[in-house]
Amino acid sequence: MSHGLSRRALLRGALGAAGAAAVVGPLAACGGGGAGGGGGRRVAIASGYGLSYAPLTVIESQGWLSDALPGHTVEWTVLSGGSASRDGLLGGTLEFGTSGLGPFLLGRDGGVPWRIVTSLNNMPLQVVALDERIQSLADITEEDRISSPQPGSIQAVVLARAAGEKFDDPGRFEANLVAMPHPDALQALLSGQIAAAATAPPFQYQAVEEGARVLVDSYEAFGGPHGFNVVAALEDYAEENPDVIEALHENVARACEFITDDPSRAAQILAEAEDGEVTAEQYEDYLTRDGIEFTTTPQGVTGFGAFMEEIGEIRSAEDDWREHVFDTVAGEPGS
Repeated sequence: MSHGLSRRALLRGALGAAGAAAVVGPLAACGGGGAGGGGGRRVAIASGYGLSYAPLTVIESQGWLSDALPGHTVEWTVLSGGSASRDGLLGGTLEFGTSGLGPFLLGRDGGVPWRIVTSLNNMPLQVVALDERIQSLADITEEDRISSPQPGSIQAVVLARAAGEKFDDPGRFEANLVAMPHPDALQALLSGQIAAAATAPPFQYQAVEEGARVLVDSYEAFGGPHGFNVVAALEDYAEENPDVIEALHENVARACEFITDDPSRAAQILAEAEDGEVTAEQYEDYLTRDGIEFTTTPQGVTGFGAFMEEIGEIRSAEDDWREHVFDTVAGEPGS
């Protein structure tokens, strides 16, 4: 992308600011030890919007992590985008952040000392449009706006990949992108405020149910399944709190197995967590769609990194995905 280098400069500036002050948000008033606190009893975890975070929703609703960590206070918050989690970790308001592969790799390249504790899933990510005028990417004009959760998001990387393949110009739609959380983007798409949304399950499925068409599918763009969101922690915190790191990984594995084995019950939990805004029947349908897999194994890290290096989004990509992870998942069949 044409602005990859300037984005890295902005990232480095943000790192300095985050190191000096805690991020403002739901966790700003949290007490207890922050990241790298070495024995702090608080365990603050960021989740996010969408089906990707189902394992964390199950863990929170069932109290599994609290049971596994007696004496710790487990706190949960919802943030939009990996950069918010990055700032929370560096500012000491989070112990665990969540991020798509794009922001995670961008952070690593910019010097953020975080690694992957566990993946959450593999999921296809889609760019969808509702306006009849837009039947393919070629119909998007300079005036059309496309939502993405944040600059450098995994959705933005997917769109760049598709633009590179179709137009030999990965940065073709960079100026079209506007940052929006997925729920806001869906409403903006349905109301005609934006031309397309680079989004994620279940929002892409809900858009299609309202008549939208799929312009880009990430599994097609990258040649197969890949990871979406990961849970990350700072290296110092992991070194000082291996029991907490392992407990989270084990419970994500438990939740992934639970969702896979009993999607009906998992769907009920998700519906209850959303106060019925999405029915259990709808959630069960989404959980069992083709290409949806809940897993702790990071997949696609190397492929996304190589492409982000190719387009100048990061300076260099690791050849071995294990360079980005903790021992919790280093022995799993990742990529």
